[in-house]
Amino acid sequence: MKTALVFSSFVAASRVGATASAFCLRRLGIETIVVPTTVLGRHPGWGPPGGQPLSADHIRSMWSTIKEQNISIDGVVTGYLAAESHIDIALDIIEDVRAANSDPIIIVDPVMGDNGRLYIPQQHAEAIKSKLVPQADIITPNAWEFSFITDCEPHSLASIKNAATHLSIQSLVTSVPIKNEDGESEIGALYTDKYQSALVQHKKFKTVPNGGGDALSATFLAHVLNGMSAHDSLAKSVSSIFSILSATANMDAGELPLVREQDALIEATPLNVKIL
Repeated sequence: MKTALVFSSFVAASRVGATASAFCLRRLGIETIVVPTTVLGRHPGWGPPGGQPLSADHIRSMWSTIKEQNISIDGVVTGYLAAESHIDIALDIIEDVRAANSDPIIIVDPVMGDNGRLYIPQQHAEAIKSKLVPQADIITPNAWEFSFITDCEPHSLASIKNAATHLSIQSLVTSVPIKNEDGESEIGALYTDKYQSALVQHKKFKTVPNGGGDALSATFLAHVLNGMSAHDSLAKSVSSIFSILSATANMDAGELPLVREQDALIEATPLNVKIL
């Protein structure tokens, strides 16, 4: 059994951050360690979230005792980092994991903004870009976050693909705007490595709950850790989250129905992969 570590927010009553990603990893058979950066009562979109970021000392104390267990960690996902000190801790965790395991998969989800604006301080975002992103094997930003990292145009598939091919690391960019054959607006996930780009696309929802990106990053990692190719992992993970989001839209749930729709993580029919 593979083991993953999630370094992100813990939100008690909302299925976002580590609450979403750890569920997906565990449902797909991955032993999962959660090191929280922030402990909140609910997603801020519902109002004051309660709770607060954890101090660097608190997190380092947790990580030091986890290291003492000598657990072989096969994959790491970093998500919401509430303070600049959390970025330095993430770098230390990655270094420690690589020292103990020669070939872990490091995914950095650079949670920083969307729709043309940052929701973390500019200095904090720049530190993620300059310090943490280069340590990743794979980054999983949304299209706007990817544009911030690479200075590309976020509303163009061609621009995003071109920027992705010039990165030295793999990328899985979500919320990529697509036009289908009928000229209708859709949304896509674009995976790019040093060999080629692969796109999975589906219809665009008018509104979606938070947490889809957290769930997708974790589901993609789980499939890769379980031995799937990157392209198969892309198709399977996107189809699963699309199925869950579809159920959300139909029931107007407001939160990802991960528990109710968990079978989609296993059973969703993979969407078509288009090689670009």
